[in-house]
Amino acid sequence: MARITVEDCLEQIPNRFSLVLVASERTKQLLHGTDVLIEDDRTNKEVVTALREIAAGVVRADFSGFDEEAHLKAYAGTEDEDDLPPAVEGDDLLPPSADGDLPPEADALPPEADAPAADDLPPSADDDAVVAEAK
Repeated sequence: MARITVEDCLEQIPNRFSLVLVASERTKQLLHGTDVLIEDDRTNKEVVTALREIAAGVVRADFSGFDEEAHLKAYAGTEDEDDLPPAVEGDDLLPPSADGDLPPEADALPPEADAPAADDLPPSADDDAVVAEAK
């Protein structure tokens, strides 16, 4: 069983994601027949050998072409006026006004619209017919 741990490798490559990428690349190289860079009498699988090489400091990640702020530069925006899209004249691209679609306010209704029709009202308690029916 292999006695190599991830913690041993993290001393050389502190980022776990970078460690996985470096170990997988080195494992592929070993699978294709590249010579082993450390002396080891044990016969291990290629992935264990790759991790042993990383822990020994023989295999390292190459960060020379890596720019930490590349993603910030990509989203920084345009620097020239020429890079902006052309301005469009006119209001054709604006949405229509929504004021025409709104219902009228209650205060704006005519007075006859506020009062319900006489036929729609329930009979009053003073009505003789209602009193007669109650007896």
